[in-house]
Amino acid sequence: MKKFSIEFKWAALATLAALIWMIIEKSLGFHDEKIRYEIGFTTLFNLILIIFYWLNIREKKQDYYEGVITWQKAFISGLVLTVMISFFYPLIQYIAYNQLTPDFMQRLQDAFMAEGRMSLEDAQKNASFDLFLRNAVFNNLSFGVVYAAITAYFMQTKGAQELQANKINKPEMVKVKKKKNGKR
Repeated sequence: MKKFSIEFKWAALATLAALIWMIIEKSLGFHDEKIRYEIGFTTLFNLILIIFYWLNIREKKQDYYEGVITWQKAFISGLVLTVMISFFYPLIQYIAYNQLTPDFMQRLQDAFMAEGRMSLEDAQKNASFDLFLRNAVFNNLSFGVVYAAITAYFMQTKGAQELQANKINKPEMVKVKKKKNGKR
């Protein structure tokens, strides 16, 4: 588990940031009068997630791989972060839509029907906690893979394959101290 402690840390911080984002959404009225725009505002959080991916891979590169990381290792680190964020995200959804704004789904259904875009049945299908939960996990997984790949490309050490090969094939130098009387 120590191998993935950096990813766990950044997934926990991203989860906390998502909870704070939900509180900001509510305080700005996106759970009330601006509910129609909530999905668009929530999508903006993806820009913040990119920062978490970058910080995760940067720390993994510096602390775990000693400044040299290949694209594959950086990508795997990003994938692990993606899975962990997707694992934690249902907790955020539960807190946001059952604790923070318990009547959110009903308000969203009412907004859909008030615009005349949907019937009651369609509004109930499109504004359900289960659908939001599935979409959130799917979106986190799909966007996370893309973010991990792009971030890994920019964070990889140029020539990392050659540097690691040289490090493995390079003989270790051992210094021998001489005693003062000239004997070893």
